[in-house]
Amino acid sequence: MKKYIYLFVFFWGVNQVFAQPDISPLLADSLKQALEQTTNDTSRVLILEQLTRCYTSTDLSMALRYGRQGKSLAEKIGYLEGKLLCTLSLGFVLARTNNHAEGLQILFEANHYAEQHHNYEQQAKALSYITTIYSWNNEHEKALEYARQAKAIQETHRISEAVNPISLPLGVVYRDLGMTDTAIMYFQKAYEIGLQNTLSTYITSSTYYLADIYEKSGYTDLAFDYYRKCIDYSIQLRTNYTISRAYQGLAHLFDKVGQPDSAMYYAKKALSGDNSAYYYLSVVDAATLLAEIYDKKNNPREALNYYKIAAAAKDSLFSREKARQIEKMAYEEKEREIRAQRRFEAHQEKFQNQVKIYTLLGVLFVVLVFIFFLFRNIRQKQKDNTTLEKTLSNLQATQSQLIQAEKLASLGELTAGIAHEIQNPLNFVNNFAEVSAEMLGEMEEELDKGDTQEAKAIAADLKQNLEKITHHGKRASSIVKSMLEHSRTRTGVKESTDLNALADEYLRLAYHGLRAKDSSFNAKIETDFDPDLPLVSVVPQDIGRVFLNLINNALYAVGASLVDARTEGNLVDARTEGTLVDVLNDSDTGVNDSDMGDHKGRPDPTISISSQKENGQVVFKIRDNGPGIPESIRDKIFQPFFTTKPTGQGTGLGLSLAYDIVVKGHGGALEVESIEGKGTVFILKLPLT
Repeated sequence: MKKYIYLFVFFWGVNQVFAQPDISPLLADSLKQALEQTTNDTSRVLILEQLTRCYTSTDLSMALRYGRQGKSLAEKIGYLEGKLLCTLSLGFVLARTNNHAEGLQILFEANHYAEQHHNYEQQAKALSYITTIYSWNNEHEKALEYARQAKAIQETHRISEAVNPISLPLGVVYRDLGMTDTAIMYFQKAYEIGLQNTLSTYITSSTYYLADIYEKSGYTDLAFDYYRKCIDYSIQLRTNYTISRAYQGLAHLFDKVGQPDSAMYYAKKALSGDNSAYYYLSVVDAATLLAEIYDKKNNPREALNYYKIAAAAKDSLFSREKARQIEKMAYEEKEREIRAQRRFEAHQEKFQNQVKIYTLLGVLFVVLVFIFFLFRNIRQKQKDNTTLEKTLSNLQATQSQLIQAEKLASLGELTAGIAHEIQNPLNFVNNFAEVSAEMLGEMEEELDKGDTQEAKAIAADLKQNLEKITHHGKRASSIVKSMLEHSRTRTGVKESTDLNALADEYLRLAYHGLRAKDSSFNAKIETDFDPDLPLVSVVPQDIGRVFLNLINNALYAVGASLVDARTEGNLVDARTEGTLVDVLNDSDTGVNDSDMGDHKGRPDPTISISSQKENGQVVFKIRDNGPGIPESIRDKIFQPFFTTKPTGQGTGLGLSLAYDIVVKGHGGALEVESIEGKGTVFILKLPLT
């Protein structure tokens, strides 16, 4: 359980790396335990970096130790991101421990690395820390330059001040430049950001700087207020490095307002701070103030003691100042080296860019050559496409002509059948007319004799004859109308149609059309229409053409194995219309028993057509007992221009057109079943709705 607590604390700390510039000192113990628990070097680097920031506000020596360890381990394992984090934290600590030369060196490296890898948050931090070092070395113009760079990066990339509060370094720079109001504005902003995000470094530093600047500006009450806030926050947040300065500032302020005892109290507390050794100027000021107060109190021994402390601090400060001058020369030299390195890298980058440009130009040349040949090929393909389009247009025109030829051929077959059909009613009309003329003569004779009764009987017969003439005249008119319907230009308008009657009509026309071309042809016709078949919405001319093509195919199939035979049945009464089968068995077919010859015993050529309602569909089956369709070509019969008829006897479009009309035009189905040597059945299915 304890192990999981450590891991939780560790990962919480990792998240805080990118959330704030310092970590609560209270986490130090937990981080140390996590450091002992983990064996992963990457994790150790991150924990060491967090420990560095933990101790930055409480123990600068420990912070330096952990910072150097983390940076060294990150370099050893090649963990560049971890090295950058440790370098930034270490640079911040070095700035506070007056190791400015080394601090600037590693911060410049961190800035360069962050810039190369577009890590703008870390780059803004590096520039902020560089600003601080230049400020503490009175390089105010350089400090302002780097502060503005940091601020520009934050604004461009919308980096929150919670990640890198640039307001505090800017306040210090503007204070040193004598721009008091601007400095106070930035210190106030840093203070607010510190409170909002619990940033101990920025809370304590901003309150100290506000107290200091208010004191110098004559706002004594505000100065007292912010010095006390700085001390309270430093104790609460355990930021020891600011508390010595705050005590010294408060002591100086009490002396200024004439309260020497309070001044002595806070001056002594300033000298007792854990990190006072890093702030010699505060020590000098506090010791000198105590010496002067004791001197006024006529206590020369204590005054001399604090004068000695002040003198020692001045010597250290002087030595530190000389060391700082040497360091200044060192970091200025380092900065020149860094700039030279950057100029070299810029030159190298320029050279690489030129190489890239020349490479790109070479690639561009190859691409242009490729585009040229591609364009030429496209132009050639366009020409070929134009030729192909013309060829396709010609093929389509030819196809259209062939389709029209197919329609004309079917119209021709219909015409022959219709002519034969018209002949029947005309024969009836002629016969009844001749008989009626004779009966008129007979009626006149009877009237001359005065036998009115016989005359009336003849008149009644005449009336029946006239009715028969009218009936067969209408029948002839109906046949002509059917012919006109078939030949009419297709409108595509669907109508509620009696498909039984339509199939029966085209069966008659197809049969007599074939008989007109070949009077020796005869076949047995069977129909089995469902009397309850409902009306179906179709284009009558189109479905009529389908029936015609399927029936013609069946007639052709049985004609190929024709056996002359005569169907049994009585002759048609010359004065009645009769059914289709009666008409087909009429004596005008020219077939008699003597035609049977040696073919008796062989199956009669037979065509049957039936209809029924099935599963929401109307199903017609056109069956023949012809030779059947070989299995090898069965899948091809609905393809355009495919035909088994001899050359010149078929276009190969009949079944193709029928398929398109049924499937594409009416949403139905057209199927075929066949057994070689036994016959074929075409199945036509049309939806009821």
